[in-house]
Amino acid sequence: MSEELISSLYPSPPPYYKYFTESNRSKYQQWLEQESDGDALPPGDLRFHRPPSAPTGEQYRGYGSVWALVNKLPSLKESGWKQLYSDEDEKITSQTKIDELHKLLDSLLLNFLELVGSVSKEPAKFYVKIEDLKLLLINMNHLLNTYRPHQTRESLIMLLKKQIEKKRNDISEIDEAMDGVKKRINSLVSSADKISSRQPIVEMDEKSSSAITEQNIVKTLQSLVDES
Repeated sequence: MSEELISSLYPSPPPYYKYFTESNRSKYQQWLEQESDGDALPPGDLRFHRPPSAPTGEQYRGYGSVWALVNKLPSLKESGWKQLYSDEDEKITSQTKIDELHKLLDSLLLNFLELVGSVSKEPAKFYVKIEDLKLLLINMNHLLNTYRPHQTRESLIMLLKKQIEKKRNDISEIDEAMDGVKKRINSLVSSADKISSRQPIVEMDEKSSSAITEQNIVKTLQSLVDES
């Protein structure tokens, strides 16, 4: 089995997972309470309960790959490829990137035409131009990857703008609904005032007059609600 296939497989659990039992956890806690030396290593299987120290170098290995502690794009030289442009990734400007990409594209087209010509004359030497094309494409891909931080920043800005716009629309709809409710309440209050201000045609006692007025107000409010 090749090394690439081994590194691509999902790894099995580490063999020392069986040492993390409740009994060992209790023993490890007791050992911590009794041990005064912070640099001492627990005995036997208990040593697996001690968390590993943080990496001190610039890289660490995990799942068959090498990872950098600092989250940054590795340069072409660090990746083992020849850099075809002179500026460093941290100092190169956006306009320089555009100019370099145009140059690399022109070189890519020229090398492709040379590849077609060499295949027609000397097919056995096609691999030379294939390597040149590979190098050009890797340089172009690396330059495009330097735009990732800018792309992430712009994507975050667009996402925040959409959220702000949605919240503003929600607030506008709530305000419109509140205005409609206020107008309806004012209309009901004014109708009730008009009904209560009317004088009764037939004289009656105060209790009967109040009951009739309340009934009229309820009927008017009910009709307004039904119309709405």
